[in-house]
Amino acid sequence: MTESNESERTPATVLDTTVLDAPRARTAALDAGYASVHLFDSVDSTTTRARELLMNGTDADRESLGELSVFSTLYQSDGRGRLARPWTAPPGACLATSIVVRPHASTEPGTRELPEDSYHWLTLVAGLSVVDIWRHYGAEAHLKWPNDVIANGAKGCGVLAQLVPESGANEGLRSIIVGIGQNTNMTAEQLPVPTATSLLLCTGRTVDSTEVLERLLVAFARRYRAFLRAGGDPEAADPLTGAPSLLDAARAVCSTLGAEVAMSLPDGSVVRGVAEDMDAQGRILIRREDGTLAPYAVGDIEHLRPANGSYGDFRPAH
Repeated sequence: MTESNESERTPATVLDTTVLDAPRARTAALDAGYASVHLFDSVDSTTTRARELLMNGTDADRESLGELSVFSTLYQSDGRGRLARPWTAPPGACLATSIVVRPHASTEPGTRELPEDSYHWLTLVAGLSVVDIWRHYGAEAHLKWPNDVIANGAKGCGVLAQLVPESGANEGLRSIIVGIGQNTNMTAEQLPVPTATSLLLCTGRTVDSTEVLERLLVAFARRYRAFLRAGGDPEAADPLTGAPSLLDAARAVCSTLGAEVAMSLPDGSVVRGVAEDMDAQGRILIRREDGTLAPYAVGDIEHLRPANGSYGDFRPAH
């Protein structure tokens, strides 16, 4: 494992797609309000590194993370996605990023600490940030409930948040690690499944993964602080800018809404119907085949796909 937090590289004249440009990424992160930046040439898992520091590091290590910090790489050998599914890719093909959010360390003037029952909304904060980025590059990106970003009918990004207890002087406090895996320069031959895609495939050109990371950090910090100013209320607009609420922003770009879906529940049963809305708890509301509308907080949802195997070109129902 090589961490580039200690040694900076000289910028290359030719884009190197296998490593991150440490000086550029660090500058962008610090300017956006991140207290600590940890970049790796390769690592087992960015989330594992972040979790170990929170749980087993010194008090000084934890305090150095501030309210926001970032761990990122273009190659991790032991990444995990939802339901502990392995998540690996060739070096340079994917941007793996873990953003550590420590609401109890907030120093934002005029805001109160994010309530713990709002922590789960950070998954949508991350997802919306990725949608912003992919659309900037010209990809037709949408959210797929609960934690994916799809573009041009295929999955390009997954988001997974973990609640982590801190130790030492902060015992009893909990932080959130938001893991974000984006397929940046993955080729068609490298796709793990036919229903995956990448920024490269969506745009037809190699992307600068350091730029993608810079944009992610700026977008996440902006949306996170707007959510803070709203008091962690997903239905409240940003009182400073008047920007739409987190929930309304998610509804506007969620391709699951309006789609015919099959929801696999933890007990092994499957519910079929049309996804109509998300509620103020983040649950998906499905109009079942018997006509009843029911909320679901946990489940593996599948858009019932066209014959080409894509996720479909669904649009929000409202």
